[in-house]
Amino acid sequence: MDKFIENLTDVLNIIDDFVWGPVMLVLLVGTGAFLTIRTKALCWRNLPYALKSVLSKEARQKKGDGDVSPFSALTTALAATIGTGNIVGVATAMVSGGPGALIWMWISAAFGLTSKFSECMLAIKYRETNEKGEMSGGPMYTMKKAFKHKKLGAVLGWFFALFAVIASFGIGNLTQANSISTALESTFNVPVTITGIIITVLALLIILGGIKSISKVSQVVVPLMAVFYIIAGLVVIIGNISNIPAGVAMIFKMAFSVKAVGGGLCGSIVASMTQALRFGVARGVFSNEAGMGSAAITAAAASTNDPVQQGYINMTGTFWDTIVVCTITGLCIASSGVLGTTDTVATGSYSYISEDSDSQPSVSITVNDGDITKTTLYTTELTYQNGIATLKLGNPKEDKEILLTRNTDNTASTETLEGTWKDSGNNEYIFGNDFSYEYKELTVGSALTIKAFKTVLGNVGGWLVCIGITLFAFSTILGWEYHGEKAFEYIFGTHKYNIFYRIFFSLIAYIGATTTLEIAWKFSDIANALMAIPNLICLLALSGVVANEIERFQKNIKK
Repeated sequence: MDKFIENLTDVLNIIDDFVWGPVMLVLLVGTGAFLTIRTKALCWRNLPYALKSVLSKEARQKKGDGDVSPFSALTTALAATIGTGNIVGVATAMVSGGPGALIWMWISAAFGLTSKFSECMLAIKYRETNEKGEMSGGPMYTMKKAFKHKKLGAVLGWFFALFAVIASFGIGNLTQANSISTALESTFNVPVTITGIIITVLALLIILGGIKSISKVSQVVVPLMAVFYIIAGLVVIIGNISNIPAGVAMIFKMAFSVKAVGGGLCGSIVASMTQALRFGVARGVFSNEAGMGSAAITAAAASTNDPVQQGYINMTGTFWDTIVVCTITGLCIASSGVLGTTDTVATGSYSYISEDSDSQPSVSITVNDGDITKTTLYTTELTYQNGIATLKLGNPKEDKEILLTRNTDNTASTETLEGTWKDSGNNEYIFGNDFSYEYKELTVGSALTIKAFKTVLGNVGGWLVCIGITLFAFSTILGWEYHGEKAFEYIFGTHKYNIFYRIFFSLIAYIGATTTLEIAWKFSDIANALMAIPNLICLLALSGVVANEIERFQKNIKK
């Protein structure tokens, strides 16, 4: 089973690197930039109007056709976005791409405002009513009805719906459930199987009620937890206020530095502009979903008399998600000094098995893990080149190799095993001169955010992050269920089979809660990209419609 997981991870890594390569990054940011120019930056200029509309009493009232209020449509869409991307995703991006990834999150979000507005406005304009009397909309309906070439629109719409269903199981379910189970296990020692069962049952009970049931939960949980998390984050930032200048300086330095840099509050993290851009944009999109088209599915359920007005309301989801919540997480991490730190995972001892003057010795490493003691024999191969010592540890029984490096002034013939070595993931392998052994893993994901909050709030900070992850991620599961369900309905042309999707979707949560984080993240990244491609084509093809509609509505704002 372990070998299967390893092979699956390798395949997913290859696919993920391809779909999130330069082409996808250009498409995502480029489409948002093109739409921003085409619409004369009206989404940027009218952001105050949009925020005011969200906070108005009218947003909480049902006016016109639709299933839920404009505010409920927004909070349900936010339920699907404010989740692991804001807590785990930001931490992951800052580890992989350095703190500069936060800047590229902001840049992607700025252009994402227009993308989000466009896809949501179009979804309402081209929505339709199903046989149950409920609103159905999203990019698949937009492409089917608005494209002049109807056959092309139908094909692209079908592929979008298919990818949306797949994405609902990945980005909307597996990663969220995994984050919940990981957080609860590390903080409160709750077994992942128990968490998986609870998530499955609760999700099924709520989603059986459809959009109205989901929106009732979302409009309470999302605003409450967002405000709660922001306040706690501000306390952490203020508590580390002396580090803010250095942290912000490092964020901007690593965002635009062509040469890989690191150090200071970054610990062992070293990254270049390319890495910051890639992971910042990828995680930014993962968080706010601008350009993916998912939020448009929920926007189509809003009761409104004008698609542009609701487009503005749903557009603010990108602002709240990335500019506000993600920034809070990023500044907490950047100011706390926890980025690039490690945690001791295993300790033990090592010994030389054989040694002669012509070769490096084999090494036996004994690891003590609670009541379990495991001894592993490794072959060693040590080389030296350009000031870098490389140690290759081979495990013949498991057919595995561990490649470790460290800076050195020695030559290969004089280099010794003693000291600290690092693998490609910046995890540390420490061999003491007293034959002690220690393995320290780089702090990543939710553990990194938790560690940042603990610097000021202690154990309470860890509990708050854990609760935040749990509630945010669970609400994301609910929001994405609706997205996937509507895509599923589009594929089959009827709502009659939605019950089967709801049941299967709930069961998938258990798998997510009990699988590995890496597989979950990779699966989500791939699904993200596949879903975004037809939606971006749709936005570019209908950019003229977007420009005309937003210009038409402008007179209402000027009144």
